[in-house]
Amino acid sequence: MVRVVRSLGRRVVHGIAAAPPWAVLAAGWAFLIVYAFPGVMTLDSFDHLDEARRGVYTDAHPPAINLLWRVVDYVIAGPFGMLVIQSGCFLVGLYAVLRRALGPRGAAWATTLVYVVPPVMGPFAVIWKDPLMAGFLMLGAAALLSARRGVRIAGLAAMAAATALRYNAFAATLPLVVLLFEWRPGLPRLRRYAISTAAWLAVTLGAQRFNAAIVDHELHLWTVLAVFDIAGTLARTDGELTDAELEARFAGTDLLVHKDIHATIRELYKADNLLPIINHATKALWGLPINGTVGPPAAQREAIARVWRDTITTWPGAYLAHRLAVMREAIGLGKTRASGAIPNRDFLSPERVHQDGLGTGWSKLQHTLTRLNRQCLRSTPLYSVWMYLVIALALLPLALRHPDLRALLLSGLGLEASLLVLAASADYRYSHWLVICTIVIAVALGARRYRGRGQPAPSPEPGERDERFLPRRAPSDYKRP
Repeated sequence: MVRVVRSLGRRVVHGIAAAPPWAVLAAGWAFLIVYAFPGVMTLDSFDHLDEARRGVYTDAHPPAINLLWRVVDYVIAGPFGMLVIQSGCFLVGLYAVLRRALGPRGAAWATTLVYVVPPVMGPFAVIWKDPLMAGFLMLGAAALLSARRGVRIAGLAAMAAATALRYNAFAATLPLVVLLFEWRPGLPRLRRYAISTAAWLAVTLGAQRFNAAIVDHELHLWTVLAVFDIAGTLARTDGELTDAELEARFAGTDLLVHKDIHATIRELYKADNLLPIINHATKALWGLPINGTVGPPAAQREAIARVWRDTITTWPGAYLAHRLAVMREAIGLGKTRASGAIPNRDFLSPERVHQDGLGTGWSKLQHTLTRLNRQCLRSTPLYSVWMYLVIALALLPLALRHPDLRALLLSGLGLEASLLVLAASADYRYSHWLVICTIVIAVALGARRYRGRGQPAPSPEPGERDERFLPRRAPSDYKRP
C-alpha cells in the first residue's frame, strides 16, 4: 500500500512538473479569479463605474479609466470585465519578461508563484487604477523587449494606456521607454536614446492630452494637494503664527476657520491622510471638492497656488520635513501599515451596490483567503514597503548589467520616488508597482546567476535574429550543420 501511494505521489508530482506553460499560467489566473470574483469594489471603484455609466467624466481620477470601463461595461456589466483586463495584461506581460531569464516552463512556474504571492495578488482583486496601470506597464515592458518593431510600437501604446490611467505613471514609464525602446537595433547610442526620449515625451503628452480632451468637469484636485502641503509645512514650523498673520497670508483662499488657526492646523494635520483638512465635521480649514462636478472657482485656485509657493519657499525645511513624514507613512515606517492592502469585501453602501446591479455575496473560500491574507499582513513583513525599497536599492548594482532588469527596477523606484512630492495618503497600492518590480528582479537575477548568464548579447544587425529575447541555449545549439 505504501508503495502504491508513493508511486501515485511521484506520478502526480511528475505530472505537475511536466504541465505545459499555458496550463500553469491558467491555474495561477484561475486562483486569482476565484479569490477576487467578480472584482472587489471600493469608493474609487464606484466613482469610476458611476461616471462610466453616466458618460460624464471629471478629473477626480484619470477619466481614461472611466471611458475604458464604459466600453467594458457594455459587454460585461459590473467589475468582472475590468478584473479580467488588469489581471490578464499583468499575467501575460510578467510571463514574457520572466521567459527571457527562465525559459517557457520555468517562467510559467515563476510567473504563477509571483502572481499569487499576497503582496502582489491583493491589489489585483480590486478594481483600481493602480493594478490596471501595473498590468499595462508589465505588458508594455514585455513588448518593448521584442525583436519585432511592430510589437515594440504596440508596447508604446501600452505605456500610453498606463500613463493615461495614473497621473504619476510618467515616472514609471520614463526608464522603461527611454532605456528599452529601439526604433531599429544597431543605431548609435545618442541617436537611439534621442528617439526613445522623444517617444516617451509623445507617450506622456499624448496620454495627458487625451485625458484633458475627454474631461467634462475639472475639479482641479491639485488644490487639495496644495492645501495639504500648506498645512503640513505650517504644522512643522517653529513657534505659532497669529491669526492676523495667517488671515493675511490666506487671503482669497476661502479659509473657513478664523480663530486659533495655527493650533487648528496642527490638530488636523495627519501625515498619512489629507482628508481632515478639508472634510472635518466642524473644523475643516478649506471646503474643496474631491468629488461631484463643480471645482473651486478660479480666484480661489489662484490664491491657493500663491499661498503654496509662498509657504514652501518661506519654510523649505518644514516643507521637506512634511514631505518626508508623508513618505515615511507611505513606505510603512510610520503609524500606518499597508493601508488598503487587503481587499475589503464589506460594501460601504449596500443600497448603491444594488442600485448598480451588483452582487453582495462572497463565498466561504473567498472569506477564508481574505482572512489568511490579513493574518499574513499582521504576522509577516511581506506588506512592508520599506523592505522592498531596501531590497530594490541593494539589487540595483546587480541589475545594472542587465538592460531589461535595470529599466524595470528603475521604473519601480521612479514611481516610488514620485510619492515624495505627490503622495497625499499612505495607501499600499501606491507602492504596489515597486513591490512587483522588486520581486520580479530578484527572481530574474537569481535565475540568471544560477544559470551562469552574463551580460545579454549586443543588439543584432538589421535582419538578424535577436538572441537577447530568447532563452539562453548551450553553445552547441548555435553550431551550423
